[in-house]
Order: sequence, then structure tokens, then C-alpha cells
Amino acid sequence: MHRIPLPVVPDPCPEASECETMSRVMCPRNLIECELFLKVLQKETDAVFLGFSESAQGSLNISKECMRMKSPTVLKKTLQSLNEIISRAPSGTATFVDAILARSVLYMKSNQHAIACRDLLYYESLDPSLKTTEGTIVSQILLCICLYMNREYQASKDKWTVLKDLIEETPLSEKSEIGQFLSLMQQYEERINQDRRNVEVTKKVQSQILPFKGFKMTRKIPFASQACEYLEKSNEKHAGVYASCDIPKGEIVMVENPELFQFSAPFLNCDLCGLHQEQLFTCDTCRYKTYCSKLCMESDAEVHQFECYGYKIGLIPMLEASMLFRLFLQSGEYILPALVDFAMEGGVVNHPRDAWMFILEHAQEEDKEYSSIGEFLATAPDYKLLTRGQYQEIVTTAFRLSVFIYNDHDLADKYFYLLALQKSDVINVMAAILLRLGAHVLLNSQRDELHYPKPGEGMNETHEEFAKCAALPAPIDRISANAFSYYGVNAISDFVDCYNDVHDNLDDVDNELQEKTSKDSPIFLFAERLHSICIQKYEIDTVEDLTSAETLPKNQVDEIFEIFNTSKRCQLLTGVAKFFHQFIYQYFNKIENTFQVKSTFCATLKAFRQNCATENVKIISLPSGKRVGVSTKNVVDGDELVVCPDFQGHRDQNLFLELAQCKDFNFSSKASHGKSSFEKKPSPEFVRHNEAFIFAINNKFAAWKQSRQDAKLQLDLSILYGTYNSFLALHCAEKDDIRLLGVLKFSMFLAMNGFLQHASDNIFNLVELIELDDIYFKDVQIYHRVFDVIKHIMEQYIDIMIDYADVGPEYPKMVLVNCSLILKRLQLHTEALIDNEDASALYMEYSTFHYKWKTIINSYLQMPPGLRAFLVESKK
Repeated sequence: MHRIPLPVVPDPCPEASECETMSRVMCPRNLIECELFLKVLQKETDAVFLGFSESAQGSLNISKECMRMKSPTVLKKTLQSLNEIISRAPSGTATFVDAILARSVLYMKSNQHAIACRDLLYYESLDPSLKTTEGTIVSQILLCICLYMNREYQASKDKWTVLKDLIEETPLSEKSEIGQFLSLMQQYEERINQDRRNVEVTKKVQSQILPFKGFKMTRKIPFASQACEYLEKSNEKHAGVYASCDIPKGEIVMVENPELFQFSAPFLNCDLCGLHQEQLFTCDTCRYKTYCSKLCMESDAEVHQFECYGYKIGLIPMLEASMLFRLFLQSGEYILPALVDFAMEGGVVNHPRDAWMFILEHAQEEDKEYSSIGEFLATAPDYKLLTRGQYQEIVTTAFRLSVFIYNDHDLADKYFYLLALQKSDVINVMAAILLRLGAHVLLNSQRDELHYPKPGEGMNETHEEFAKCAALPAPIDRISANAFSYYGVNAISDFVDCYNDVHDNLDDVDNELQEKTSKDSPIFLFAERLHSICIQKYEIDTVEDLTSAETLPKNQVDEIFEIFNTSKRCQLLTGVAKFFHQFIYQYFNKIENTFQVKSTFCATLKAFRQNCATENVKIISLPSGKRVGVSTKNVVDGDELVVCPDFQGHRDQNLFLELAQCKDFNFSSKASHGKSSFEKKPSPEFVRHNEAFIFAINNKFAAWKQSRQDAKLQLDLSILYGTYNSFLALHCAEKDDIRLLGVLKFSMFLAMNGFLQHASDNIFNLVELIELDDIYFKDVQIYHRVFDVIKHIMEQYIDIMIDYADVGPEYPKMVLVNCSLILKRLQLHTEALIDNEDASALYMEYSTFHYKWKTIINSYLQMPPGLRAFLVESKK
């Protein structure tokens, strides 16, 4: 909604106080218009959700019919339909409850027992009055089987004891309707009740990460090492974090959980724990805030109750103000006790400027324990670091959010009832708070762009797909084949034609690459599209209409906004709100190349200056969500500690990154225009060709993953990989990172497509290269990719050996030997990191990865001989 600008906003004035800025914004038109916008959002929300309520049962009935079909395409669309009912339709209805059970059945049919178990546990927690007796028994039967299949044997046995009594109490007429489920239960009954000697596995407790010499919790520098000290500005030094003693290279100087985080693409992640998965649940009331389980939903309920309505009408998502709103809640809790104490002493605040100064003075008191929200309020952001557009954006967001809080929320009465102020003055004070907090969020949050697979890609790839496989050559025919010979590729003519084709399309590729690296968040792009569509008054009936509609340039949209009066603005927002609610779930679950933007907000990072030449602290994002700061060089007592500007983002275990993005190839390499002379940096032409090849490979590979039985795609990919690696051989030295990555990417394709000896030979040659020349890989991702290829090779070998007795054990054994050699090399590399000037900050990541694969190899070595023989020796 901040894309519709305030009609009377003066030019940005960063020098003015927040209270003065917001008082300039306050005028009758802005206030009235904002209140009308809120009414529009509420009205359209009610209308859309009424439509959901009326159509939900019909959609569920169709989904249940489709569940009986065997087509993977139909089952995938059925899952999408059930997901939308569960996420968007009214929650307090039998339709919603039945959809949860139906989805669990669908997951059971595709043997996804762990996912089905989560649905069934959620179903178990729902209102019993909304369930039928038949549904209750079916859910208990499926839950009992899921627990068994997930190796929770005792829980499964306990569930069966309760279930048996429930079945006996059920009338025969109702039993006949669930006969197939009772038959299924009989098949598992004996296995569930048998005595077991299995030792229950317990999760390892992760050790706490502590900074060098322990934590230092102070107002100016929380969550940092005791060797760090924040010093105020003086004649000799500027304000910043300085070392209070010598800090060796590789020491942790900061460990912090993000103060807050938010996702910019909805319905993809749990908003409490950050988990990404296909199966998610939304808040029962707003039907927007997303959680991975009932436990997460209940854990967040105490805070979410204050923001729930803002999510329901779409205001907070449209403003992308999740972190900002929660910071405001914290500020209210922080300010209220001081207002109470002041009022009890007879103090009265009757002017917005006095209220603002009171808040600042309270936050600046130094005799209190550390409070991050107090630090944010006490510290004025440097608004000069913001662009004009960014400044106007946070001013607009602060104003409209404060009007919402006053008009449609009880937070103003909860936190500011002791202020003797009129309505407009209270709004000004709240807007000033939001403006300061919004600037801190914008200046001090970190952004990670995550890429996810489309939901439902792996859903039930049985039946028709297996029927197609019968016509293809058996896997044994490919295992020892060379991919190029197998497809009859002419390495000269085919590679030259492929190279020329990529070269001719460089301009188109450059344009597409620029679009893919856009800095705008997914929700912003969605809102931009809605604004443009509503201005042009397109007829939108389906999400496909929404995605295919042509949009206007941003500058043209802005010009139209400027001349709209209030009536036209409200009319525009009516369409935006309608389409937002009606299609938002489908949009983010159907678009290609789904990506997510995760913004994290840490309190400590802002204390480290980031515009100084002495960059000696590297920030690493751990998968757990923590931000860890590690010294990249020896720091002398008194040196300023400065965070490097390029934060290292982690790669989430859920990311869809089997193929590198173009940005992954931003390494220093040796490139040349000929075969013998090398330069220190790649030429612009080489970079453009490299990006073009990667982009072409990614597109082909994405299409191939959708249908691996397409022989034409397999042939095209083989030619493309061969062309790419030939191109790298001409322009890169033998040990260059880019060249190694090219070989590994091709090896992954070979392993996944059945050319196991061809893929293994590539790994053998790579291991021989690093062993003979005693080299380390420059980037840990190369180690990751090598082990990923090895993993896929071994998985394919095991699958084939089970079905074909002719497959010998030689190559699997050689792969395992090479795996141990790579592991030894990784261990040597890890041990060298402490004294390596360029890589010490990655010591933790290397150690974790080494430990993981060492455990895997040890598991193989400790495997019973019979099982090991079955896996790696040919059958007699």
C-alpha cells in the first residue's frame, strides 16, 4: 500500500526529527484517505473470504474425486487445491477439517509418511465437534501406521491399543464405510504389536557457540565478545567497536540470534521457526500467517494476536512491515512503565513534541539493563544513507501503519492511554516511533535470497510415469556407456553448432539474467503487478490471467498515481485488495522459479562500522539462523573492529540449488583469448559466454527434471555440457575453479541419468589431479559438489545392483576409496584454515562438513559384513 504515495509529503528532510517530519505529513486529506483505504481493505477482505467459504466445499468434493485417479498431473493439482482450502478457506468448518484428512490420505498414497503424520497430528488437535466418527477412526488408523513407518514403534503400539477400543465401539453400519482402512490396519497389526529390541534414537544436543572470552551484554554492544568494547566519539576516534585486547585470527567475536526476521513470499516458510516445506498451516483467523505445526502456531499466538487483523486485511503484508510491527509492540511494552511512573508522580504530557522527547530521554538513560528496543529508540538513524525513494517509503509506511493502529486496533489505548493528546497527536507520536524503527530495519537488516522447488514436484511419480519407463533401455545399458557415444553426439559439429546458438542469443540471455537478479522482493513485485493491472482495468478471472497480463513501466505507474484524486485511489485499491486476497496463494504456489527473500534484523551488527577500510570481521549465517562474526586477521588491542560489507549467506538445506546460479561463478580465474597465454582476470567476453552457458544449462536442466524420460532433452543437455566444458578447457587453466565446477556439474547430470562409470571416471580424474599436485580447493562449495556427485553415484549403483545381478562391485569400491581420499584432503584443508589468512572464517563450516562425511564413511566401515557385501558385491 505504500506504493500509493501520500499526496502531501514535503521533500525528504533527514535533518528534522521524526516527530516534526510526521507532523508535516499530518493533514486532513492524508488522514481521511488513509482511513478510507482501511475501510476498502476490510470490505474487500470480507467479500473474498465469503467467496472462499461458499466455494470451499465444492472444491473439496472435486478434490476427493480426483484423489481416486492415478495421473501424477491430476494428483499434483489435487494437492494444490487441498493446500489452498487448508490455507485460505474458513478454519472453523467441517470442510477445513475434512481437507486436512484428505491431504494426509494423499500423502499416505505417495508413501510420504512423515509428512502425512504431521497432518494427522494436526487433525487430532482440531475441534472434535467438526469431525465425523468415520473421519476420527480413519485418522487414528493412518496415524498408527504412520508412527510405525516412521519407526516410532512404542507410540504406534500405544495408539493401536486406544484404536482397538474405538473400533469395537463403532456400529457395524459405520464400519462398512471404512472397510478399506480397517483392512489396511489388519495388514499392519501383527508388525505393530511384535516385540522389538530397537534402541530409540535421541537427537544430539547442539553445543552452544560462545564468542572469544564469553559474552559481553551491554547497551551499546550486546551479544559480542568481552574482548570487544564500544567507545563513544572522541577527539581521537569516532564512535565504534574496538578491541580491548589482542584477538587472534579465526576467533568468534559475535554470536547473535536475529532480533526478528521476515519472509517476503508468503505461504512458503514457517513464520516462527523459518522452516521451508510444502506442508504448512495458516492462522485460524487471518488465514495468512504461516506455521509448520500446531505447536509453532500456539507458541506465536501471544504476539500474533496483536497483528492478526493487519494480516487478515493484507495491510502488513502489503507494507512488508512484519518486523516493523513487532518492533512497535516491543517499543510499546518498553515505554508504558515509564509513562505510568511519570503519571503517578503527577506528570502530564499534552503535546506530541513533549511525548516524543520523553520517549527519547527514557531510552537514553544509561542506568538500566540492556534493552535492544531502548537502544533502537535512543539511537537516531543516519537518514542521509537512504535514497529519496527509501525515505519516502518509510515515511508513508509509518503514517499509514500508525493510522491503522489508532483506528482499527486497541494498541493505542493499551500503550499510550496516559498521554493527554488528541487523535492526530497520538498518531503523530506513534508514526514517529515507527519512522525511527523503520529506518533501523532498512539500514541494519540483512537480506538472503533463497530459491525453492515448485510445490508438488515429487508428488507420486508412479503409475503412468512408470509405464513410460518400460519403453526405455534398461539402466544396465547405460551404466558403462559414455554419454556422448550413447547419444551419437558428433563432438565437433554438434559442439560448434551449440556454441554458435548460445553466442547468437547473448543479448536475450543478458536481459533475462538482469530480470532474475532484480533486487525487489517477491511481494513487492506482486504488488507492482496488481497496481499496473488495476490501472489498466484488465479482466482477471484466474491466476494465469494475472501472471500473463502485461504491466506498465514503474515510472509510468508513478506518474498516474500522482494525478489520481482520492476517489480514484480508493477505486484502484479496491481492485488491488480483491486480487491480492483472491490470488495471492495461487500466485506464489504456481509461478516458475519460486524464490524467497528472508530479511534478518540483528541488534549488534549496527554497532560495527561498515564504511571503514579496515574490514576485519566476517559475518557467517549459520543454518540455525544465528549470525556469527569471526575475525579474519590478527587484531591488535585498540584496533577498530569492522564488519566486511559482503555478508556470507548460508545455503539453506531446503534450497533448490542443484545447479549453480550465475552469481556462484564470481571467482577470480585465469582466462585467455587463446590456448596458451593467461590473464589474471577473465575477459568480459568470457564472462558473458560463461553466464550464457550457465543460463542455458539451467533452463534445459529445469525442463529435464520435469520429464527425465525425454530423450531429446537428454541429448541437448549432453551437447550443452560438452560444449561448455570444451569452452572452459580453452579459456581456463586445468585447476581453475570454474573448470572444476563445470566438470562436476556434468558429472552430476551423468550420475542422475544412469551413466555411472562415466561420472565415476570424472571423479577419479579429479581426485588424481588434487593428489598429484597436492592442491586444495579454493571454495568449500567444490567439496560439497564432489560429495553430492559421489552420493548420487552410490545411490544409483545400489538401485541398479538390486535389480541386475551382472553389475560388478569394482566401481562402487573405487568410488568409496576416492571418497575417503577427498575426506582426507578436506581434513588437511580444515586443519590449515586456522593459519590461512584468506579462509579462517570458514573453519567452522569446513569442520561441520568434514564431520558429517566422516560419520557417513565410518557408518560404512562399521556396517555388518553381510549388509556391506549385499551393497557393493555382485550377486551370485
